Amino acid sequence: MKSKKTPYDQLFELSKTIKTLASIELLLDWDQETYMPSAAIDFRAEQKALMAGHVHKLLTSTKFSHLLNQLIDLESGQIVDSSLSPAPLSPDKCAALREWRRDHLRSIKLPEPFVKTFTSTCAIAGNIWIEAKKTSNFAHFAPHLTKLFQLCRKKADLIGYQDHPYDALLDLYEPGMTVAKLSPLFDRLKTALTSLVKTIKAQPPIDTDCLKGEFNSELQMQFGRKILKAMGFTPANARLDIAVHPFCTSLHPLDTRMTTRTHHDDLMSNVYSVIHEGGHGLYNQGLNLEQFGSPLGEQSSLGIDESQSRWWETRIGRTKAFWTHFLPILKKDFPQLKASLDQFYLAINQVRPSFIRVEADEVTYSLHVILRFELEKALLEGSLKVKDIPAVWNQKMHDYLGITPSNDAEGCLQDVHWGFGLIGYFPTYILGNLYAAQFFHAFEKAHSDWQSRVSQGELGFIREWLRTNIHQYGRQYTPEELVQRISGKPLNESDYVHYLNAKYKEIYRF
Repeated sequence: MKSKKTPYDQLFELSKTIKTLASIELLLDWDQETYMPSAAIDFRAEQKALMAGHVHKLLTSTKFSHLLNQLIDLESGQIVDSSLSPAPLSPDKCAALREWRRDHLRSIKLPEPFVKTFTSTCAIAGNIWIEAKKTSNFAHFAPHLTKLFQLCRKKADLIGYQDHPYDALLDLYEPGMTVAKLSPLFDRLKTALTSLVKTIKAQPPIDTDCLKGEFNSELQMQFGRKILKAMGFTPANARLDIAVHPFCTSLHPLDTRMTTRTHHDDLMSNVYSVIHEGGHGLYNQGLNLEQFGSPLGEQSSLGIDESQSRWWETRIGRTKAFWTHFLPILKKDFPQLKASLDQFYLAINQVRPSFIRVEADEVTYSLHVILRFELEKALLEGSLKVKDIPAVWNQKMHDYLGITPSNDAEGCLQDVHWGFGLIGYFPTYILGNLYAAQFFHAFEKAHSDWQSRVSQGELGFIREWLRTNIHQYGRQYTPEELVQRISGKPLNESDYVHYLNAKYKEIYRF
């Protein structure tokens, strides 16, 4: 006799359908930024709005609510003690119910017409952003950005917040995070980083001539794929393509789409984009395949997700150990590189304020993000107008980094996020740095010999440590719980600041 499916099983089945539909919408995003003909944008906006509407309708459906309410009280969040269940729910299933409830309660606050309008607006605005960036024409993008911020403010009002409208959007990407928590954290970090930048500026500059040259684009892509292979990717479960802005789209643990960009005169830009997106991709692949469709098969948060990309890009990819193995391979592909390992290591770790966030050095990187956080907050609360963004952006770049963009493409038009309505996303990049520092401290205790192993080309043991301690749990633990569980401490900036000071004191000899 076939056993009757439990409410939990039925909810999981419905959620898997929702997740599958959402992955199709993500595939439309990926295609839009890689291969879609530009003339198709209006139709793409219709497609994405239709998919977003279907996903929202199922997530807010009476069926979803009914199944969820049999397992967890929607008002209180208390797990229902049902005698109908064959056995008490396990802690991981209780955590899944907590996250399902969170997603459902937030979704029912957003009317379906709003969701569809927001999605189609983002699709069109994202395409306009690409055009505006190519021509460095902020005025072309400004009307669309104005509409996006108006919609994001409406979204914040619909979701609700206690202190600041930005809190509602932050919580979409980093559960539990608020302006009240971030602002003092970022202020302390900004003080520490600007002080370190000032100290480094007083030292003799590092010679980076060894990185200069002309580098074939296809050869750059081939080298990127070699690194991804070493990290654990295969053509069967992942691919790497070109896009205006590097990103990683996680459709399913067996389907990871990464993109990068190449510059004919800047080899390392592509290398670090690939390693960064590879870090995201490994998190996706490390999720529990059997839990696809459940919160247990999703990233804990975007800050935790970003910790994985920054971990690989900086804590592994900018080490002498990594390049002990990979520099000879790089030189074989690009014989014009004549640097010794010591010269190369110093050059790739040069601290020099630059305009582009994704190509910034470790010390100045977070200052780029703080700038964006401050602008987003001001735009959302109405103290800054969209038309004034270029001037305010340039002034903050001058104040924080001592440089001023010469055009909007290297200034306020450089990031894809605003064009796709991802307001509240940027702070997760800094949180990723902070989480990674705390995680890495625990990793070093477990693998004191990691540098010697990496210098031999071993990367698999790093991937497995991350999978065991972070990836496999999905959203079972909140970001706050996860960082406490691994590091034994709450989120803080001190581990990250200590790491930067120690590393760059050795490099710049101060």
